[in-house]
Amino acid sequence: MSRWYQPHEQWPGHPKAWWRETIALARSAGWHLQRIEGHSWGRIVCDPRADKPCKVLIFSTGVNGESAALTARKKVERCDHLTASDADQLLFRAAGLLDRAEALLEAASRCLEAADKRTEAEELLLGAATAADEAEKLTEALAREADGDRLVVEAFAVLPQGAELGCPPTPAELDVLIVDASAQVDEAEQLADGLPAGDPADGLRGRIQQVRAQVAGLDVRLRRGRDANGSHPA
Repeated sequence: MSRWYQPHEQWPGHPKAWWRETIALARSAGWHLQRIEGHSWGRIVCDPRADKPCKVLIFSTGVNGESAALTARKKVERCDHLTASDADQLLFRAAGLLDRAEALLEAASRCLEAADKRTEAEELLLGAATAADEAEKLTEALAREADGDRLVVEAFAVLPQGAELGCPPTPAELDVLIVDASAQVDEAEQLADGLPAGDPADGLRGRIQQVRAQVAGLDVRLRRGRDANGSHPA
């Protein structure tokens, strides 16, 4: 089973950093991705409509993966089948901005979920009425804290390059992530304004509205957490 992704769409992430760099380069050059389930992670193709397009098969794991990714990168750079139009370049840039915005929001969301878990743990301990009840609540509270720690680790894992978080993250840091994401969406929208109506530009505009709604939702969650805790939610 496979699925094709166009350059302006959000592509799934590869587990290896060196392949992620090569895949990002191919996407920015206007290549397409065929995602494949199984040992073969996928295939990047310069132009599926061409008679003999440049192709690169990408594996999920395997020996010499970094060397293979470097060879693939050179193939992308040398491909002369495809030259991105001005409109395509706007699409790629806008999609990249939205990718970063979504990664920032995902990190902030997991931090806020972690804060909720810690709050639940505190409330469990405060609600213990007897010694036996306290032991049971302590077990549940420790489980909530473990969930919170896991969510923070996941937040750091999805945090895009250049963004920063402390440990534990503070509300001010989460606010910076959300503001940064909002700025990325604003810039993507400005680029989209220069595109003609129709697909795929309309799909990009729809994605912009979805990400903007995520920004608004997380901003509300952050402010509610501040109001509820009186200090910091994470």
